[in-house]
Amino acid sequence: MPMMYPILLTSTWALAATHLHDAPLWMTVGIPLLFTLVAVTRVVYWWKLRDVDPSPQEAHRALLRTNRLAIVIAVAFTGWSLLLFPYGDAYSRSHVAFYMAITVIACIFCLMHLRSAALMVTVIVNGAFIAFFASTGEPTFIAIAINIALVSIAMLAILSINYRDFARMVNARTEARRKEEAQARLLHMIDDMPVAVMTVEPETFRINYANETSKTLMRSIEHLLPIKADELVGTCIDVFHKHPEHQRRLLSDPANLPHNARITLGSEVIELKVSAVMGADGSYLGPMLSWAIVTKEVEIQARIRQLAHYDALTGLANRITFRERLEERIAIPGNPVEVLFIDLDGFKLVNDSKGHRVGDELLRKVAQRLCEVCDDDEMMIGRLGGDEFAVLAPCDGAAAAEQLAARIIKAISAPYALEHVHQVQIGASVGIALTPMHGVSGEALLARADMALYAAKAAGKGTYRLFSEEMEARVQERVRLEARLHAALQANEGLFVFYQPIVDVQTNRITAREALVRWHHPEHGWISPREFIPVAEQSGLIDLLGEFVLNRACRDALEWQDDVRVAVNISAVQLGKGTIPSVVLAALVSSGLSPSRLEVEVTETALLEDERDAIADLRQLRGLGVRVALDDFGTGYSSLAHLRAFPFDKIKIDGSFVRDALRRPDCAAVVRAVAQIGKRLGVTTVAEGVETEAQLRRMRKEGCTEVQGFLHGAPKPSARDAAIVEELNRSAVRRATA
Repeated sequence: MPMMYPILLTSTWALAATHLHDAPLWMTVGIPLLFTLVAVTRVVYWWKLRDVDPSPQEAHRALLRTNRLAIVIAVAFTGWSLLLFPYGDAYSRSHVAFYMAITVIACIFCLMHLRSAALMVTVIVNGAFIAFFASTGEPTFIAIAINIALVSIAMLAILSINYRDFARMVNARTEARRKEEAQARLLHMIDDMPVAVMTVEPETFRINYANETSKTLMRSIEHLLPIKADELVGTCIDVFHKHPEHQRRLLSDPANLPHNARITLGSEVIELKVSAVMGADGSYLGPMLSWAIVTKEVEIQARIRQLAHYDALTGLANRITFRERLEERIAIPGNPVEVLFIDLDGFKLVNDSKGHRVGDELLRKVAQRLCEVCDDDEMMIGRLGGDEFAVLAPCDGAAAAEQLAARIIKAISAPYALEHVHQVQIGASVGIALTPMHGVSGEALLARADMALYAAKAAGKGTYRLFSEEMEARVQERVRLEARLHAALQANEGLFVFYQPIVDVQTNRITAREALVRWHHPEHGWISPREFIPVAEQSGLIDLLGEFVLNRACRDALEWQDDVRVAVNISAVQLGKGTIPSVVLAALVSSGLSPSRLEVEVTETALLEDERDAIADLRQLRGLGVRVALDDFGTGYSSLAHLRAFPFDKIKIDGSFVRDALRRPDCAAVVRAVAQIGKRLGVTTVAEGVETEAQLRRMRKEGCTEVQGFLHGAPKPSARDAAIVEELNRSAVRRATA
């Protein structure tokens, strides 16, 4: 645009010179001087701002100013030209026409990059020119006007074409600059990313870019590669591979991407993620690799896989892995296998009394002994959970399986010398199941080995049992018994509470009655508590059964005329969960029985399960005012320790000692010792199972405070149930004699 002003000024002064003697001086000198001053001012202003890069807003304002200035200049110069036209001869007038024509053409070319200004100048100047000269009536001027009109049309077309090309060029440059800036920002972002990134030339496989993270990671593994980190750019990607042919084929074809791979370099593992970089036209520019050193992650993943399939404590296969391997072995035709299900006898006692640290060490020792006994490559040992183990072995017949079980029991039962304990001894029970006679699936084989294990434990522990159909029949009967008991509890039918008196040995006065649950089934008659109570404990029904007995005993005791206490047994399964105190409180509140008239009896076995939580429950019961008795004393493992742990109100001596006290001095000594301990502690001692006068005299002699047994009365139903029980018994007699 600054070139426009010299063209205008030179043309203006030339026209002024030709009219100097014909037109007034203010027109030939004054106005050109004014035009010159304005033009010089604009040129100086442009010169000062020539190196300034304006903002889009500033550029827009400048364009608007130029449009307005173009209008002013066009009007001013056109008006001055037409003012000079009347002066001078025909040559001078022709000069005016020439001036207007050539000047507007020059302005159009100078303003072609600002189409709006060029259009306005063309319309103003040429419009005035054509109208003025066409109106003169002079044929020459009319021809010139027509010629100028045609030239104007052509020039406007050329202007539009040039402006379109100029706009495309500007937009292309803007887009290219935007892409360069975006690429620069992207590279800057990639440089600062915590992820290592590299790009590779697809033809030469040379690294053409690597960010700072890549170089930093390279410095940590330089000792494993033939190059240094600063030499990474320009180096062939082959340095990461001993045999790079596969990698080259992969990177050369974008159809193979994206691709993930892990490469081992010495002791380090590198993870590569390769993606294709494509051009705007869809051409393949090359691969981009993001990579990381994942050695620790790989080690952690391997550890997780180890933990998922193997027991963390012993290193043996866990339950999932053992089952999978069992199914695989069973699936092989003509390959019979045997499963030995092993449960440790006495482990829980060691674990609870000696601590989990000793328990864990003992489990590791057991695992070692199992590995020594089962050292055949065809055998597999698993820890299925807690103190349960299993052995999978080729089946050589029942006799061979039993011999293996005997060796396992012998090995496990030998004393253990542990780090923190001088010596520990436990035992083992084993259940055996064989394919195909005991099952053709892993689930069936394990279930029947478990049944055999249950039978081994019932036989007295420390032995083995081979699965038999009778065992499954017993299990099915147990399931049916559980269903019947559940139905009886839901319907509250067939369940009764009988009471057996506890008598003071000196006065023969009843001091308490023990509540004993009894169950009569419509089809099977009276079912022994020895049968259904273990089922209730194992099935989770013991809580419902215990609540029934507790609530019934509290209500019945409230109706007794002698106001003696009622004793209710608490199962080991109920104790230690933190629920029994609230159950007892609810029974007392609903019945209205005084807490001092309720006695709860717990066995030593219940305390062995979880002594800390069990003692906490007992303390809460004591806080309610309920008395607590220790039942079956003398049959547990740490009786004296339990007496120290909790101040029991009563100790009940197991009936096995009472029955044998007359003929076995050792049993009499136990009774005497317990009675003396009770006397010293101020605790009542009860001898259970007293059935004869001789036994009563002996218990009185040994110092027992109270006795319980058939001598003073068998368990009897409450007054409200007596008639019902009598009718049930008569019906049973009638059916038996029918």
